[in-house]
Order: sequence, then structure tokens, then C-alpha cells
Amino acid sequence: MKVSKLLLVLSLLGASSASWACSYDGQFNNPFAESYPGSLGIALATQRAISQQQITQTNKLEGQPGLRRASWWLQLFVKRSTQLPNDIHIYLVDSQLWSKYHVGKPLKIHSKPPSSDDAVLMLSESALDNLVSKKITFTQAINMGLIKL
Repeated sequence: MKVSKLLLVLSLLGASSASWACSYDGQFNNPFAESYPGSLGIALATQRAISQQQITQTNKLEGQPGLRRASWWLQLFVKRSTQLPNDIHIYLVDSQLWSKYHVGKPLKIHSKPPSSDDAVLMLSESALDNLVSKKITFTQAINMGLIKL
């Protein structure tokens, strides 16, 4: 059972760093490549929190419906999160979706990956769903390892 969960996590991470395409683009991704440094830890923490019933698992949506849902959640997240730095990239590890947040500007969904000096916030879609549904707080998500800044 644990091996199948690990394979699931690895398959969710699936993007090679060369392509940077999100899964909503319908790209084939290598399930054994870590998409961004630290993202595997976020995926494992998410699976642990789901198995321990600390958060609920989000149903997977693909293509445009998935992108619309993730975009909506991201919009709510940045609107409600007072803990975010003024300028940060947000990375959804399971869909490899990059977004760019800058105070006073609209959230840019499906943005380019950051340069090496830029701040990055990583989380999974399940963590994002639980945050915007107010089932967990930002601080709880950090303490559970569901968010990495």
C-alpha cells in the first residue's frame, strides 16, 4: 500500500524541469523527475496529511476545468492571505502550475518559472483547497509541511 502511494506521489510530480509545462497543458511528464526542488516533500506531506485525515483530498480535474478551478482557488488564496510576501511565485506541485503574485497587481496565472533569486511558495492543490475552504489555516499548513516558502 505504501509503495502504491509513493508511486502516486511520484506520478503527480511528473514534470521535467526542461519543459515547465503544467499538467493542464496535456503534456506528458516524467513521473520520476522532481518538478522543482522541494516539491517532492510537499507532495509527501500532503499524502501524509490526507492519510491522517488532517485534510481532505481534492478530486483531480484535468484540462481547462482543472485550470479554472486552480485559478479560482489561487485568486481566493492571495486575496485572503495576509502572510504572503509582496512579490512571490506560487507553485502547485501536483499540476506544476506557476503563478506570480505582486501586491497591487492582478495575480498572473500560468506564469513563467522564477529566476533563482525569486521567492517561491509551494503547495499542493489539496492543501490549497483546504486553505480556501478554511479547513486549515496558513500556519497549520506550514506546520504540517503542506506549504514551503
